[in-house]
Amino acid sequence: MNETFRVTDPQPFIYSVEFISMQKVLFFVFCIASISFSSSASAQLMRNFPVDSKLGVLKAFAYPEVKIDKQTLHLGAGSQIRDKNNLIILPTMMNEKGPVRYQMDTMGNVHRIWLLTPDEAKQERTKEKAKK
Repeated sequence: MNETFRVTDPQPFIYSVEFISMQKVLFFVFCIASISFSSSASAQLMRNFPVDSKLGVLKAFAYPEVKIDKQTLHLGAGSQIRDKNNLIILPTMMNEKGPVRYQMDTMGNVHRIWLLTPDEAKQERTKEKAKK
């Protein structure tokens, strides 16, 4: 019994047409996805404020009191302060003054404050003038 087994070496991986076209398709999908995500990120930069929020200028802040324009107001329980990057900041970390949008609760306390960027402030002033 003289049987010989012949073992063949496996073929080296050759880039086939299907593989190359699949790479092109994946690259195209990746490019489209990255473009759509970057445009949605830039769309998030424009914040939408509630209809009942008011435009004002934050003059002073001493928790729990806040002076907006010529009014001294109190922060309500659970109030939020958002900085120019739309991040929530603690009242103890509040050290900025300038243009804000603020929203009152049913008790007459300040419920939310948004610190505005210069572009947002300009845009909100034009909206306020258009309302009048």
